[in-house]
Amino acid sequence: MDAAFDDLAAIAALRSRDEARVGELVAAWTPGMLRLARTHTVSVASAEDAVQDAWVTVLTGIERFEGRSTLRTWVLGIVINTARRAGAREHRTLPFSSTGWADRGDGWEPAVAPARFHPQTGHWVSSPLRWDLLPEEQLSAGELRSVIDAALTALPPRQRAVMTARDVLGLSGEEVGALYMLGDGNQRVLLHRGRSKVRAAVERYVATGTDLPDPAEAVAVARSAPASEPGAQPCPPRPGSRQPVVCRQLVELVTDYLEGALNTGLRDRVEEHLATCRHCNGYVAQVRRLLDLTAEIAPTAPPHIVSRLAAALRNATGSDL
Repeated sequence: MDAAFDDLAAIAALRSRDEARVGELVAAWTPGMLRLARTHTVSVASAEDAVQDAWVTVLTGIERFEGRSTLRTWVLGIVINTARRAGAREHRTLPFSSTGWADRGDGWEPAVAPARFHPQTGHWVSSPLRWDLLPEEQLSAGELRSVIDAALTALPPRQRAVMTARDVLGLSGEEVGALYMLGDGNQRVLLHRGRSKVRAAVERYVATGTDLPDPAEAVAVARSAPASEPGAQPCPPRPGSRQPVVCRQLVELVTDYLEGALNTGLRDRVEEHLATCRHCNGYVAQVRRLLDLTAEIAPTAPPHIVSRLAAALRNATGSDL
């Protein structure tokens, strides 16, 4: 979605049927609409049809827009509902209720394999591979974005939809909550699981594509090491801290931490841990880097799709668009 079109400008263009401005709006907003629609359909063709139908609905129904949300949220809501109907026709139905949509088929999954932590202390025995520190000549940002994009596409539908909306399209938590009728907690669970899987996919790619050690091999070595090995040492909490957070807990709290959703006491304990643990500092840095790179994934739409949409709008409205 393009910041060049604020709500007032976009609404004026749609209501006036300004051919040039509507064409610019279609070209600017269609890539993001297609990206979001694709999370709800089996085929690219169905996503394209859903976006076309959504644009017709937007253009013919703009007078019904009451401004109770942003225009972007209203338009994307139409896209999601249209794509869901297309998905249902393709036998890939996603439930509409917030609880069902968030929880169905999404049992608890650890952010990092439990075997990578010491069973007694809960601290890393196989620390995160620091792919975020690799020089450009070894792993370019473009290469990383491609790996992230492929991993995002492979996520389960609910995780993929929420991560696409939040991290690729840049929607706020409030907007995504309104679009999918998701409470803050359910949304963060889906976001956390999706981000964890994508980060792990990047780590696997780095481990097999460079001379860094494979995580599975590192785990096997670490599990056979005594607790006195450096990699198995607990990260000491600061004096006076009660029930300190350990590494295995921190990786499950990282999304809530970055989203500012932790209560003050727990946030303080997380930050106490980060002040003493370079492994978890690296993990948080990787998640931050992941979010930066995901935000740089530019949604694209083939030129023929934009031309097709413009023709469909002309036919649907009988206008000179």
